[in-house]
Amino acid sequence: MTQHTLSPVTLATCVEHSLHISLDGFDLSRARLYGISIVDEDGAARNEDGALRITFLAEHGDVYELLEAQTSAIVRMFDAAVVLTCGWAAPIRDEDDDDNETSVPPSQHPERRRVRLVVVVGDCGVGSVLRFADTPNEVVTDAGAARGSLADAVTNMWFDSPINVAQAGQDSALQD
Repeated sequence: MTQHTLSPVTLATCVEHSLHISLDGFDLSRARLYGISIVDEDGAARNEDGALRITFLAEHGDVYELLEAQTSAIVRMFDAAVVLTCGWAAPIRDEDDDDNETSVPPSQHPERRRVRLVVVVGDCGVGSVLRFADTPNEVVTDAGAARGSLADAVTNMWFDSPINVAQAGQDSALQD
């Protein structure tokens, strides 16, 4: 693989732009995993069509199981990995607020919004882009400051030591 200098958020913005053109809505029932090959780094920085090769690899109803599956390790053959998921988002209030909204799941929150999240991870780090169904022409980017279980799972998928899928005893050349 070639070493690329695109920032993770720039790459995430280009990927999200490409996926937004091809996706219909904000209601994917399964999280998706893609591998990204950078064809034209300068073109990717300008969100040009054809600058990236986006390869669908897998999908699962649970984003964490998708990321932890041994078969997801194949994504390391690409320049970067992309996780795409849809769901509900709700405002995060200060813990000092006395309302009970902080304990309400986002899907039941009175200010909930439908969201599509694209997270990109590669050797240069993590970047993400959010797009809300009620403001589909606007995106919100994060240059790797996101915290939480999904951020940890994406980081672990890319940066943990490679998975060895061969089992002892299966390779007769190793047996004496």
